[in-house]
Amino acid sequence: MNKNLIVSSADEKYFQLLKELYNSTLNLKYVSFAVLDCGLSDESKRYFIDKNIEIFEPDWEFEIPSYKIRGRNYLKAQFSRFYLEKYFPGYENYIWIDSDAWISCNDTFDYYIQGSNKTGFAITPQIDRASSRLINIKWFMNFPTKINSINFKNISKSISKNLAKKYAGHFTLNAGCFAYNYKFSGMKAIRENLKKASQKGRVFGTDQVALAISLFENNLEFELLPAYCNWLCEHHMPKFSVEKNKFVEPFIPNHNIGVMHLAGLDEDRKTKIFHKIKTTDDKILEKTLRYSI
Repeated sequence: MNKNLIVSSADEKYFQLLKELYNSTLNLKYVSFAVLDCGLSDESKRYFIDKNIEIFEPDWEFEIPSYKIRGRNYLKAQFSRFYLEKYFPGYENYIWIDSDAWISCNDTFDYYIQGSNKTGFAITPQIDRASSRLINIKWFMNFPTKINSINFKNISKSISKNLAKKYAGHFTLNAGCFAYNYKFSGMKAIRENLKKASQKGRVFGTDQVALAISLFENNLEFELLPAYCNWLCEHHMPKFSVEKNKFVEPFIPNHNIGVMHLAGLDEDRKTKIFHKIKTTDDKILEKTLRYSI
């Protein structure tokens, strides 16, 4: 049995993306794969069952008001991603990856496991030299009238305006990919913050609120990984190295990207769109951002 487990989830709408993520993991001999079923069809579940991949339908973990759910069972993953050992016991490191992401470089992806073993929790902040805008502020004459940041918006709705102001300018932790060790004591605080945030705020984004409060307010120790470990293509297109046959970060040293993440790119998630991608030797290639064999 492997010591490391990758877990993702999907409803039927995201089945093809989930399948692509799974196929991108097949060369990782030291990692197993499992699925949380948030609305897959019987046929789609059979695809994974036939490959001896464990599938479980997750719980809500704690009581969520029905008016917040409105039949959107895929939102269970906002919570169950922090309870992976409950569904798949026996592993040392649990790695969560959203189904709209896939592993592009095994060696870079391994930093998640290294970080989990070293510190107990490894995650990538949404901050990088390729993403110039850190916070969106609206001005009237010389005075700021509105602060738009993920932390400010989500924390103000879920916890309080005062705490939102305190961390409005802090970076966001991207909950679409992270790893934790089964011995990590900080999971208790994360789960408590998760429950607290879910009672007042909206369900979507609760995970990022819990992580922000756990890191900045509770001072938990996380292993913070560089942006090329979880590359948000929405923020800045990657480059491609023909020599290495890998997507890489757009500036030197053009490090291999570990996880390609399509969050925010709705059309790319629906179908394989081909983009004009610049190569490291200044050529242009027509390539899809999605996993392809």
